[in-house]
Amino acid sequence: METAASLKLTVTHLFDAVRSSGRARSDEEAAKAAEGDLEADLNRLESYFEELSNLISTVKGDPKDAFKDLSAQMESFLAMAKAQAREKLQRKSKEAVEGFRRTASAERDKAVKSLEAYLAASPLPLIESSVGVSFVDGVYQAKSAYEAEGGMKYDFRLASQNSKLFHRPLTLSQLGYELKIPVRFSKALLGKSRVPGYERLDQYLLVDAETSGERIRAGFQKQGNGAELKVTASGTDGNGFLGIEYSDETQAVNVMNDPALGAYVDLQGVRRAMGDLVSELEELAKSKVALVRLTTNGNHRLEEVDCLTVLKAVLAVMGPSYRTLLKQIASDIPTQADEVSVDFVRERLKVLGDAAGTAASVLGL
Repeated sequence: METAASLKLTVTHLFDAVRSSGRARSDEEAAKAAEGDLEADLNRLESYFEELSNLISTVKGDPKDAFKDLSAQMESFLAMAKAQAREKLQRKSKEAVEGFRRTASAERDKAVKSLEAYLAASPLPLIESSVGVSFVDGVYQAKSAYEAEGGMKYDFRLASQNSKLFHRPLTLSQLGYELKIPVRFSKALLGKSRVPGYERLDQYLLVDAETSGERIRAGFQKQGNGAELKVTASGTDGNGFLGIEYSDETQAVNVMNDPALGAYVDLQGVRRAMGDLVSELEELAKSKVALVRLTTNGNHRLEEVDCLTVLKAVLAVMGPSYRTLLKQIASDIPTQADEVSVDFVRERLKVLGDAAGTAASVLGL
């Protein structure tokens, strides 16, 4: 991604995420403070009650019946007043705590949505990425995973139901392939020669697959008898690696490790089929639904919504490039940053609150 586009994503979506996560933390702290205030108020109530009870006890000790009756009435009224005051304090505190936590939850949701919008565009240089599907309970569950520079890793759930290929159980015959894989030898009916026994790969159901770059690992299963075929491929030309393993209740064989069986494999056909799967999985990776995991240097951040830590990690990687770009813009040096200006970035820095100074320093502003 171009530096200008990455900068714009950072100062819009990521800055918004930092603001929302900061508000969420403030509301959570306010909720805890309200709970602490309730405890203090209840202790004060108990103290007042004890003082008044001690005062009434002096009246209760008077020998006259009229004063004894008065003290009993006062004790009854005091107990009722205490219960009402306690209930009122608890109700108000509960309302305040629930209010703070509702707003905190809403701000956390906003922060995650802003992070989703930011990371969905892959604004950081990627070290590695992968996309995979797994057939569970009649549907494909799909996920894409990314590792970016700066120690950041994140995963997205993908909309397999909207895919033209993965919205239903998939066999390679749906891609137009009729592939046979030799998995055993048997004697010919006439003569002593051996003939290969084949399994129709195109009739097997795809149960899981994962691709990263030009590599793919795919598992297929035959409905009914549980036989499995696992295919691993890398590279786009005839020199790439190809591995095929077959197993059923009676045998397990590494087809490509057996020269006799490997000689009967349609190498180009299998590679083309795997190449088509790679293309379809890469297309599926564009259908991001939700951010499901985010870590920075191994520390989990998604539930905590610690977006300031994410911003610091991003600026550690992209800060020098952003700073150079902003200098070029300020000097009227032609750039590709038509949609980003120094004034725009300065204005967006205000969103960060107390963190604005640190970010401005990294950006050279």
